[in-house]
Amino acid sequence: MKKLFIPAYLRKNPLPAVEKALSLIQGYERIGLLTTSQHLNQLDSVSEFLEKKGKKALIGGQILGCDIENAAKIEEQVDCFLYIGSGRFHPLGVALKTDKPVVVSNPYSDSANMITEDEKQKYLKKRKGRLLKALQAEVFGVIVSTKSGQFSLEKALRIKERLEDRGKKAFIFAGSEINPGNLLPFKVDAWINTACPRLVDDHFSKPILNPEELDTLEELLRGT
Repeated sequence: MKKLFIPAYLRKNPLPAVEKALSLIQGYERIGLLTTSQHLNQLDSVSEFLEKKGKKALIGGQILGCDIENAAKIEEQVDCFLYIGSGRFHPLGVALKTDKPVVVSNPYSDSANMITEDEKQKYLKKRKGRLLKALQAEVFGVIVSTKSGQFSLEKALRIKERLEDRGKKAFIFAGSEINPGNLLPFKVDAWINTACPRLVDDHFSKPILNPEELDTLEELLRGT
C-alpha cells in the first residue's frame, strides 16, 4: 500500500514563547535547538531571533520519543538546549540522556520553563521501581508493535533469547494497538517493550521496561 506523508506544521508564531525563554537561557551562549515535526519549519526563525539577542544558535532538528540522536550529536557544541514544543516527554528524554540543561518553549501557551532536577529524579525513581519489580519476574512478555516505524521483531526475538538464556520464560505479543487494557488478560510477570518508549509511562498492572533497561535488569539479576 502506498503512503503519502503530508507535513502539518504549526502556524502560530513561536517567538513570543522563545522571548519568554530568554531569562532562562541568559547564562548560556551556545543554544541547541530541538523540536518535533510540527515545528521544524520554525527553527530558522527561532535561530535568527536568538542570534539577534547575542546567542549562538545551533539547529539540532527533530527528536522523537525513541530517538534523541539529533540532540546527542550536538551536545558537546552547546551550553544548553531549547526545545520548541509542548509536553514534557521529549525534553525530559533529552535532559536524562545528555548532560545539558533543557529549556522548554511552548508556542501553544506562549510560555517557557525548564526541565527541573525534581522531574528527572521522579522519573528515575519510577524507573527504579519498575526494575525492582521486574527483578522477581519469571515469565516475560515481549511487546512488538506492528505499526510502521515501530516494528522490531528481530529485536524482540533477541530479547526473548536473552531472557531464556537466563532461565526465564518469554513470549512475544504483537499488535497494532498496544495499551494496558489489551495486555491485561495475559499471565506474565513483566513486560519488555520494543514499541514506542513512552509506553512505559502508561499505568500497567505489571512492570514494563524498555529494551535498554534489560541490561540494568541483567546486572541486578547477576547480583542476586
